[in-house]
Amino acid sequence: MRLDDRLIDFFTRPLMCIVAAADAARRPSAGRGIGFRLLEGRETIDVMFSAWQWPRLETCIQQTERLAATFVSPSDYVSFQLKGSATMRNTEPRDLEHADRFIVAATNELESLGVSDHLIAPWLTAREARVARLAISEIYVQTPGPLAGMLAGARS
Repeated sequence: MRLDDRLIDFFTRPLMCIVAAADAARRPSAGRGIGFRLLEGRETIDVMFSAWQWPRLETCIQQTERLAATFVSPSDYVSFQLKGSATMRNTEPRDLEHADRFIVAATNELESLGVSDHLIAPWLTAREARVARLAISEIYVQTPGPLAGMLAGARS
């Protein structure tokens, strides 16, 4: 599934991210994402997370090759969930650069909303950063309201 211009604009905002997967026995695992990179073609996104903080995520993704990543704008709760097949790939220096920018933008946004830095710091770490490449097959609106849970672009 291809991201439209509205979603591309959404991804330029300071965002938070929750990454979720399940293992072969369907036991769920979730954690905070620490960055992302939209790839050319608008159908694939690299999502970074800390394997140190969320150690089961990598194993789950490797076992099932599935991933859901929910992105939220903290200032207004506009949210979208991307789902699809996923593979793990080696972390490269540019991934850490994306993670650093994401962490700074998210921290600044949350601080501007009154959340103190000492509360934010434990949520966002690039320690043992890993990258999951997500081939997007479904996009859901998760913004609270009447469209929550609907496929993006669907009419109520």
